[in-house]
Amino acid sequence: MLTTIKHNPRIVNLALTFLCVQIISFYTVSAQNIYKTEDGHLEMMTLAGDKLLKAETHKLSLYLDYSNKVVNGILDLKTLSTDNTEINTILTQEEDPLILRFSGGVPSTDFLSKVHDPINFNWLVSITYKGNTYKALFRATITHVYLSSSMSCVISASGQILVKDIGLDNVIPGLGKTIDVQFAQTVLKLK
Repeated sequence: MLTTIKHNPRIVNLALTFLCVQIISFYTVSAQNIYKTEDGHLEMMTLAGDKLLKAETHKLSLYLDYSNKVVNGILDLKTLSTDNTEINTILTQEEDPLILRFSGGVPSTDFLSKVHDPINFNWLVSITYKGNTYKALFRATITHVYLSSSMSCVISASGQILVKDIGLDNVIPGLGKTIDVQFAQTVLKLK
């Protein structure tokens, strides 16, 4: 039988086609549950001394596991840009990694396959920075976006984190007690 397969190009082509379809099907099915972006937009505001400090980045990485409705995020604080050159220098020249990770579940509602009203919820997020983990509560909304060729939603959230909890006051002296955080990110599912 093996000799017949080796010498029969039609059977070899059929087997390769079947194998390719299986691989493509596997990746299509398994990829349908994970949505990600590595260029998400995040804004933060706090006081630095007696002045308002605004920081933002377009390098927020977000991963939505749609099967268990958990959003994981990664933010390298060194990618933050502010209007304060001294703080920008401190962030970029810091030798230690400044990676902040967060994770939190979103409502189990099927928000990607059908039109829906905005879904408002309190989003309990676990934030990990330099080995320490704490919880923060954000106000979040999942809004349906009307597009003809795909299902799309925007996940937006806002809330406060305590500077002392993440230890940013050790990196940037003079920060206020809290940092206001806000982000919005589109999640897209092609039909």
